[in-house]
Amino acid sequence: FSGVYQTFFSFLISVYILAQKERIGGFTVRCIDAFIPKKAAKAIYHVAAMTYDSFSRFISGQLTESVILGVLCFIGMTVFRFPNAAVISVFICATSLVPVIGATVGVVTGFLLILIVSPLKAILFCVFFAVLQQLENALIYPSVVGKSVGLPGVIVVCSVLVGGNIGGIVGALTSVPAAAVLFVLLKEAVAARTKPQAAPDL
Repeated sequence: FSGVYQTFFSFLISVYILAQKERIGGFTVRCIDAFIPKKAAKAIYHVAAMTYDSFSRFISGQLTESVILGVLCFIGMTVFRFPNAAVISVFICATSLVPVIGATVGVVTGFLLILIVSPLKAILFCVFFAVLQQLENALIYPSVVGKSVGLPGVIVVCSVLVGGNIGGIVGALTSVPAAAVLFVLLKEAVAARTKPQAAPDL
């Protein structure tokens, strides 16, 4: 009951924030300009712009990866003649938007739907999806999502694992764009400290 209560009110607060995001954003900018020095305010705006860009590209990459997984699942289920291929593939596509556990929820639902028709095919479906998920976790997800946010694949995998262990679903969702922001800030700091020195005047 507590989880449902928190989820409902979190969703309600999110709707209110999105409905008044222009007013909230404008007021926040005025507060920053009024109380924070210009140099610090410039840094805040820079990080905020990178964060917005990283989250936008992460969502785009996550949607692309989910569609690819759904299409591959549908093709595989059609080839192996599993029942309810279209319905299960669409459901897996939708649930895989949530990293780490989303695809698991989809495959459990698919298993139950196939179990009604054929217990043997339900077990074979789990084997098929386990292989597909290993392929997706090792190749598709790091490549598609990592390319969208500008991160190497190994950092994407590590950030999802660490974020999921620390913050659960929320941590898994925010870990990749957060890692992308930190990665860009690190590259900027390294570039600033390793600028080539100007040649001395002779």
